[in-house]
Amino acid sequence: MPLTSADKLEIMELASRYNWAIDHRRAEEFADLFTDDGKFEAYGQTRAEGRAQLIAYIQKAAAAGHKSRHWICNAVIEEGKENAGNTARLRLYVMAIDISEGIRPYIMGDYDDTLVKVDNKWKFKLRSVRLCAGKSWTEGGLAKAAEAQK
Repeated sequence: MPLTSADKLEIMELASRYNWAIDHRRAEEFADLFTDDGKFEAYGQTRAEGRAQLIAYIQKAAAAGHKSRHWICNAVIEEGKENAGNTARLRLYVMAIDISEGIRPYIMGDYDDTLVKVDNKWKFKLRSVRLCAGKSWTEGGLAKAAEAQK
């Protein structure tokens, strides 16, 4: 069964909730957006896999004091190749802005996500971001925040 308009709206809501959770350092809410074995991958490296690591990832950002806002646009939502109607691919542009001291964009990239429907709710199975311009979060905002704590 093809993706419905309701599916596509729920998928966009999932992407927005991700931004709110990561920007406001809501670790449990962040992990809830992924499947139990969900993975966050950045620049070809696994940053967190599974609920416990996803929570720890956000807690690390909160402890460093880094403040950010993520903007997404140009969504392309396609039905997944397997398990029709219950899998999807989401591609987006993302820009992350460091708001720790003013407004400083530090990432421009692409998301290429694999989504699955679990208990009738869309979740990230894989959230993958590729850098197009700027410094990575760990080299940019997080490193700066960690240095300021010393």
